[in-house]
Amino acid sequence: MVAEMVHHVLTQVDAYLARVPAGAVEQALHAIRRCVLVSRTSYGPAPARMEYALTDLGRSLRDQLTRSDSGPSACPDKFRRVNKDRVNKDKRLDSVAGYAEAAEMLAEQYESVTFAEVHREVLHVFPARPSRVLDVGAGSGRDAAALAALGHTVVAAEPTAELRALGERLHADQAVEWVDDALPDLARLREEERLFDLVLLTAVWMHLDEQERAAAMPNLVSLLAPGGRVVLSLRHGPVPDGRRMFAVSAQETIRLARTHGLDLIHLAERVDPHGRRDVSWTYLALQMPARTQLADLVL
Repeated sequence: MVAEMVHHVLTQVDAYLARVPAGAVEQALHAIRRCVLVSRTSYGPAPARMEYALTDLGRSLRDQLTRSDSGPSACPDKFRRVNKDRVNKDKRLDSVAGYAEAAEMLAEQYESVTFAEVHREVLHVFPARPSRVLDVGAGSGRDAAALAALGHTVVAAEPTAELRALGERLHADQAVEWVDDALPDLARLREEERLFDLVLLTAVWMHLDEQERAAAMPNLVSLLAPGGRVVLSLRHGPVPDGRRMFAVSAQETIRLARTHGLDLIHLAERVDPHGRRDVSWTYLALQMPARTQLADLVL
């Protein structure tokens, strides 16, 4: 009897799925992930097993979701508005707003392009010899892991616990030290008086407002060893829902860096590595003069 019931249910499911257009389920899941209504967790190597679960926001909207007749191809405007309203309870969003809720999706996006492709414009300014590297806002750890694989001693500073956990799991085979620290203060690293030959900020600087950027630059400089470099990228384009970003120009950043003793050694612009037509990037490489050179001038 039970076997017959199970067979009947499976037959019904098969018949239903046969009527669903190819890719429709994936399309629907992708759409509601963009609304930060569900999270996705993957298990095991490819082909990975995927599990989906409602986020706190998704659970709070459960009734509206079940009544919604919106199509799967787009995030319903009313949910976008609710999401924005919730994120913007405090009109001043945190610089990492929206990252915890979308950690799985963002990690997948970050890992979909290689370190070499993302940083192709500035690879030549990275240290050729094993060096001390700090990756600020390390995200999924893509860059930190690649640099560690090249023989560098890497510290990955990431304030979002969900991304830190993903990064540690995804790149467990690389010797990366993960720390909970963030701009503008980088208080933990400064308290430990650590110095680095390279400080990398990939898609981070534009999350800080003008006051925070002014406070962050001297803190970055305080972590540089003599002759050390800061390599950062600036994102230009529309701000995703629920995130906090600011329009930051290369010239403003260069002026601020120069007031704190950094020289511009390279500037490049490029299209978005993810293929988004309305997004572009500027890459800056800044360097702290070596103290030995200053000492030579005094002598």
